[in-house]
Amino acid sequence: MKTMIKIKQNKFKNIFFWLVIMVILLILAFMFKMINQAINGTSEWKEIFESQVNLVNRTDHSWFANGKITSSFFTGPIGSKSFSEFNLLYSVNGGYIFLLPIFWDLLINWVLIVGIAFILGFIIYEFFKDNKILKIKSISKQQDEIKKSNNVNGKARKINSKKDSKISEVSATMFISKMEEKYEKELNEDQIEFKKDKKLSISERSKIDGSDKISEKRYELQKYSNKLRSVAIEKNLSKKLQEVNLRDLTKRELITYMKNVKNEITN
Repeated sequence: MKTMIKIKQNKFKNIFFWLVIMVILLILAFMFKMINQAINGTSEWKEIFESQVNLVNRTDHSWFANGKITSSFFTGPIGSKSFSEFNLLYSVNGGYIFLLPIFWDLLINWVLIVGIAFILGFIIYEFFKDNKILKIKSISKQQDEIKKSNNVNGKARKINSKKDSKISEVSATMFISKMEEKYEKELNEDQIEFKKDKKLSISERSKIDGSDKISEKRYELQKYSNKLRSVAIEKNLSKKLQEVNLRDLTKRELITYMKNVKNEITN
């Protein structure tokens, strides 16, 4: 929430900054237009403009006020045509003259147009930038959470690995003997043929095979099962005892697995 507020504050600051720049650009443009009229709005230039066939009908006579600033300073010496009048070299009295009044007005107009276009572009960018930043921050936050989760899981696996390594073969054998004695009745009961249906989950199989009657925590059973699987690999017992996926077994199946490993070791 604080991040969103900060981003919005920065957005409004940036937009305000560019609006101020736009106002300054407009003021400067008007100032230079007035300077152009004050310097070049003379009667001499007026006579030159009126002597040209292409300019006489377009000339704004009020712009040429002999140094005075009039409202015509905004439109220029030939009005709105100043935006597109690029022919600035004219023949006068056998020679050529460069039309400075139109040149300066043309230059000021295009600097103003390009400047405003850039400023509006930056303002539009500021509006869309927020969503992009929030999306990047959201992705970064998710990645950090995933890394944090992976680190926690990694530490947990290391802790469990250390705990499992402390379990001896003897203690694991004693544990399964205890489980066989404690759940003799449950283990000797006929098991329903549920393995044929591969769609059944562990929880569904647990309800069928009597695992819900076993009071030990599943992680404790898997801890001793992990040790006995290590023993099965070390002693090169049958492949099915080495390659079994203990996570896919119910409580009863884990006890049965440990029982099978114990029986194969003793035989």
